[in-house]
Amino acid sequence: MKTGQIVVIMLIASVLLAGLIFGGIYLYNQSAVEGEGNVATECGDSTGKLTVNAYSALNPSTNVTPTLKVGVNGGVVSQTATSGTTTFAIGDKLEIHGTLSDYIDTSVKAEMTCGGIIVDMPMYYSTSDNPAIRIKNDDGDYVSDNIAGLTTNQTNLAVGETLIMDIEFAGTSLESSGDGVYVIEFPASTNANITSVELTGATSTTLPSVHSLQNAGSKYAAFNVPAVVGSEKAVHTLTVNLGATMDLSGGVYTDWYSKQSFIDDDGTIKVGVEDSDGTAKYENTLDFDFYINAA
Repeated sequence: MKTGQIVVIMLIASVLLAGLIFGGIYLYNQSAVEGEGNVATECGDSTGKLTVNAYSALNPSTNVTPTLKVGVNGGVVSQTATSGTTTFAIGDKLEIHGTLSDYIDTSVKAEMTCGGIIVDMPMYYSTSDNPAIRIKNDDGDYVSDNIAGLTTNQTNLAVGETLIMDIEFAGTSLESSGDGVYVIEFPASTNANITSVELTGATSTTLPSVHSLQNAGSKYAAFNVPAVVGSEKAVHTLTVNLGATMDLSGGVYTDWYSKQSFIDDDGTIKVGVEDSDGTAKYENTLDFDFYINAA
């Protein structure tokens, strides 16, 4: 093949290659432009409305209207929002807190999308007398709710005896007690008499600042107790171990505090019965006290 022919062939090949390259670039750019057009068509607005579908968790046909506060993209939860009205930027990550009297306050997370979002927020109804508390003595009888003793008390304990009682938490239909902190305080000067206090189905926790002890030198214990949902009943066995030569008598205080979601002082959402500086945040509090006979 002559040199001239080779040069012509190489020129033709170069032109074809250049055409392929530029054609590919054009198609790629055209596709990107069309893609951008589609996005703009699907979501022409830069913001979307937040709609919160809040309802009773155990009775979903009952709609509720909690007060809403929102944190955006990891920021403090401080912005007041109105369901169906307040807008946020597309792509914003939201942390939404709902608070309502007689309901366990809660929070949900969501991301704002094109056209706005509807976020479900089920909330547990919880009136002030939930849960109902009753306690059985070691004879199987329900003791009277009276710190000084009444009709039925815990019978006299022998020295060094292990006291075993059933603590019953009863719920209410269509309500929840919420998870709780349950505090038990024994008579004055019993800290040296009692070696341990245990409650089945519960875990030990620190005494909350919102609770005030009543007796000097008393033995006390605090427990995390799971929620009682609906009309269920939960029985937890209390075991009080005495020292080998020790006795126990007098009034015993027990108190319940319902946990719920709340906005802490630093603007973050926490769950508990008090915030970081000890301010009360529980939904419900109630008590049941009983008496241990001396003889």
